[in-house]
Amino acid sequence: MTVEHFNVTRRGFIRSLGLALPALAAAPSLSFVRASPVLPPATDLSFLAPHVTLKRRHEWTRISPNPERLREANGSSYDRITVHHAGMDIIRATSERAVVGHLDGVLGAHLGRRFGDVGYHFIIDYAGRVWEGRSLAFWGAHVSGQNDHNIGIVLLGNFERQRPSREQLATMDRLVPLLQNRYRMRKREVYGHIDLGQTLCPGKYLYPAVRRLKQRG
Repeated sequence: MTVEHFNVTRRGFIRSLGLALPALAAAPSLSFVRASPVLPPATDLSFLAPHVTLKRRHEWTRISPNPERLREANGSSYDRITVHHAGMDIIRATSERAVVGHLDGVLGAHLGRRFGDVGYHFIIDYAGRVWEGRSLAFWGAHVSGQNDHNIGIVLLGNFERQRPSREQLATMDRLVPLLQNRYRMRKREVYGHIDLGQTLCPGKYLYPAVRRLKQRG
């Protein structure tokens, strides 16, 4: 993960500070903020619905992204996918309420690092549900210096310390090809974070599954 690149005028800085402070003050219970949200542009994810259990962003948070710290994607030109693990605690939560608590934690951590929003586009929980993160209308913030054209997927858990669930792996195996087909990517353009930077992410117990996805191409 990396701090996003952005240019801010003095007036814009003051405005962005005003937007960020309420969100940070609400952590770690970010999902319970309900005051007049300004949600990011909705993207058409109907191509996912028949194949995965998809939870849209408005179903788990009303925290508004900071548009001055986001960079718009150029049309729909994604050409690769990078897979991550959350990498902090062992997570085996399956109830939606518990998962939302973990999503709040990720969002709060990213806002605290001056990201404009959660850095990943999709989050896969231990039960195999897919949660929409950052809108695909914006480049992500999940690989230092390599976020353009790069869809970020994170699986909740620390896969240096635990194994991903069968449900998580099955969902990842469905989600990645669906996104590749939607954006006409070359099949081999799927990476673990470790392929692109000095990190252990996505962990020794998840990375082999990512490599298998690449080899299918």
